[in-house]
Amino acid sequence: IRKTVTLQLSVKLKVPPSRILLLRRDLELPVHSTANELGLGIADIIDCVVIAADDKHESEQSGDMLTVRLQAKEKGSAQEYSLHKDAPLGSILSQYVSSMSVDARRKVRFQFDGSKVVHSQTPSQLDMEDGDVIEVWV
Repeated sequence: IRKTVTLQLSVKLKVPPSRILLLRRDLELPVHSTANELGLGIADIIDCVVIAADDKHESEQSGDMLTVRLQAKEKGSAQEYSLHKDAPLGSILSQYVSSMSVDARRKVRFQFDGSKVVHSQTPSQLDMEDGDVIEVWV
């Protein structure tokens, strides 16, 4: 059975495949391809972006969407991201580090309320509220 990258991610992220966008070096990848067909190796990095649902306004009104700020100690390092409270934080953490040097990416740590944040955690699991800040340590 042929499993596409998008299908595997949709299961893991619990969103329909149509809401997943894959990027490699800022270029959109075809969604119906396997890792082999895309020529991806073990060291390749692809960004996975979950596109907001069409009923975004309805979700925001029900409190399912929130804005999270990632902030390092350097002035001007803050970036804000909107995501669903049940979406893994990995996508925004990856976006934040994408502009960092390779050395900084290896050292970076994320903390919320004094506890380590990992890519698989969701805002709901961390009891995050709209406007909360995740600290970035390099």
